[in-house]
Amino acid sequence: MRLGKIRDRLVPLPLPDLTGRRAVVTGASAGIGLATAAALAGAGATVVLAVRSRQRGEDAAGLIRRRHPEADLTVETVELGSLASIAEAAKRIGAQPVHLLVNNAGLGSSDPAALTEDGFDLQIGVNHLGAWALTAGLFPVLRESGGARVVTLGSTMSERGRIEADFGRPTGSTVRSYCDSKLATVVFATELRRRATEAHVDVLAVPAHPGWCDTAIFANGGPPAFVTVIGRLTGAIQTPADGAQPVLLAATVPRPGDYYGPLKHRGSAGPAGVVALPAPALDPGVGQRLWERSTELTGVGFDL
Repeated sequence: MRLGKIRDRLVPLPLPDLTGRRAVVTGASAGIGLATAAALAGAGATVVLAVRSRQRGEDAAGLIRRRHPEADLTVETVELGSLASIAEAAKRIGAQPVHLLVNNAGLGSSDPAALTEDGFDLQIGVNHLGAWALTAGLFPVLRESGGARVVTLGSTMSERGRIEADFGRPTGSTVRSYCDSKLATVVFATELRRRATEAHVDVLAVPAHPGWCDTAIFANGGPPAFVTVIGRLTGAIQTPADGAQPVLLAATVPRPGDYYGPLKHRGSAGPAGVVALPAPALDPGVGQRLWERSTELTGVGFDL
């Protein structure tokens, strides 16, 4: 059984005027990243599409410009599985102010032995350690830009994640690695927010999760076909544009809550709002443990 392309169910989210603000969105060539970049550009932001493939990035920029002819866009290439690529991209991007960084890029994998260029578990290396290193590389310009914000994308799967002593190494399970990586993105944002607040640094970090979206992230090992069919029929699976709404709230509301996600279908879909942090993110010491491990693995830290 095949179903046609699903349609947006949510009314587009009204955004404040973002003229004069420069936003960086990773993984902006498709899916939630493209939807997020398009919405920010439509609100007047200057948007940097940080992507693996320049051609796909230029194609995405063309799509956005057809929708928003006045959009101010640039394309930057970055491989989040390479610390060297991240450092180079951060230098280029950080040559101008950055007011918003959306760490959207992520991947799934069907190979439990897959590694990044630097020898990390592929999913943990890209989904968390890549975002950590890029955020650290851009942090000096974020703190200088005034009122900057960092949004990281979690997942409902973060409830099943763990941050243990061997975090970053292959787990032997692609499901576990994905869950661990997404718990890490939430814990990272929460811990960065706490540390920046204590240090009186004007950078605010907010995690968000998109719910269950029809994107390519699980192309190499997604849910069984019948599960996807049920999700589409019940409305529990949504479009990237609908899934981007929690991300956009986290990026733009004046006084953001601790975590954003869909409010219906057990967090899978529906209007966006403040949701509870995943239980493992509240474990005592998890933020400190992740902070130390991420610094150790990447050799990259934050000036707080």
